[in-house]
Amino acid sequence: MQFFYDEEGDILDVFFKDDSENAAEAGYELREGVVLFVTANMSPVQLTIVNFHRSTQLPVIHFDLLKKQPPQIRGTLLRLLAAPPLSSFLRIDATTFYGHVMSPAILDVYAKAA
Repeated sequence: MQFFYDEEGDILDVFFKDDSENAAEAGYELREGVVLFVTANMSPVQLTIVNFHRSTQLPVIHFDLLKKQPPQIRGTLLRLLAAPPLSSFLRIDATTFYGHVMSPAILDVYAKAA
């Protein structure tokens, strides 16, 4: 797992796979500024969060664009989001589509583990 943070733009990119064989085939916008990229087999490749620090300060966020995905895609995305490694960054209620972005301190934990 690799992290890239653009402090000026407040953009966090998390790359879950670091080999070229697992290239992203599709990207799904979960809400404005939060995009999950997956392989053809629906494995997470990259998570991009724009306004990362600001998002972590909000008590609740509506992941409205996730809710608008076709049912089959939405179900698969919800399963991915509920499991590691994505559950370390986002918590989303599968019924209401409200949730939050995890604290930036999570980056320190992963940096020490790497």
